Amino acid sequence: MNTRVCAIVVTFNRLETLKTAIAHVLAQVVKPAEIVIVDNNSTDGTQEYLRSLQGENNIHCIFMESNTGSAGAISKGMTYGLAKNTFDYFWIMDDDTFYAPNALKDLIENIEETPFVMLGLHGANFRMGKKVKVKPNIKLQEAEYAMIDGAIIKADVVRRIGTVCEDFFMMCDDHEYSIRIRKNGFRLGVLKNGADDRRLLGGGEQFTKTTLWRGYYSARNHTFIIKKHFSLPEFIAYVYHQAKLLIITAILAPDRYQRVKFRLMGLWHGIKDMGGRTLDPDTLEFVTDEKASREAEKFKSPEPGYINAGKAVVTSK
Repeated sequence: MNTRVCAIVVTFNRLETLKTAIAHVLAQVVKPAEIVIVDNNSTDGTQEYLRSLQGENNIHCIFMESNTGSAGAISKGMTYGLAKNTFDYFWIMDDDTFYAPNALKDLIENIEETPFVMLGLHGANFRMGKKVKVKPNIKLQEAEYAMIDGAIIKADVVRRIGTVCEDFFMMCDDHEYSIRIRKNGFRLGVLKNGADDRRLLGGGEQFTKTTLWRGYYSARNHTFIIKKHFSLPEFIAYVYHQAKLLIITAILAPDRYQRVKFRLMGLWHGIKDMGGRTLDPDTLEFVTDEKASREAEKFKSPEPGYINAGKAVVTSK
């Protein structure tokens, strides 16, 4: 198999988990041509560990000056890979998912036998603005949304439509990317082969500190999506969904006032195009108006027909 794959691993302050994740990537039956690890300015010894791996086993490490979120790190890794112009595919991974040895081999074989340009291990279709998971008993199927964690994407398509939009910081970046892929006339699919072990260290509980900032970014980034890819049915579904979440939060959340405030702020910042890291997940403090204005300028596309793909602006063809 002569296919050249650039594996991109995003990490932030999960040193021990990252070590296991890297071991699983190195144990693949089909090896990536290069493993690009993007560190989001970790402070737990991750950077020192990665420097010891630099150049070994085709590993290249990129150290961000600040936490740019998963979206910023993926965009950086893709930009690096595109500049080398030697890869056929990108394989995108978080640091809290471990992959069976056959994972990459199965992804390559299946994407090359189908019309899909992006193939994920989890996905969904949209029904009135809500994600409905794909059928679990069908191994390979077309979908409207593919989770980017574990997905393989054709490099030529990334070059054409741009990288993941770094202004999303966290949450919904793969939602927007799936829409962008389909709007450019491409198709995506889901391979249900059970090749991933997702640890969900990002948080799956209901009322925690993590769900506070995730609720903010979800509301903000969904607003971005509605503005960039507007459709009336999706807008109506979006309004209903946000209203429902606000009501449930106001009734059930023990810290209801703060949660309602964060979600409303997310909606407002989305309307104002305030992209990037506008809420610190650690301190739960909002950035200054001056910094938010700079983020907003980054988010705005300079001309019709362009897509903001991070620091580089990539023309849609």
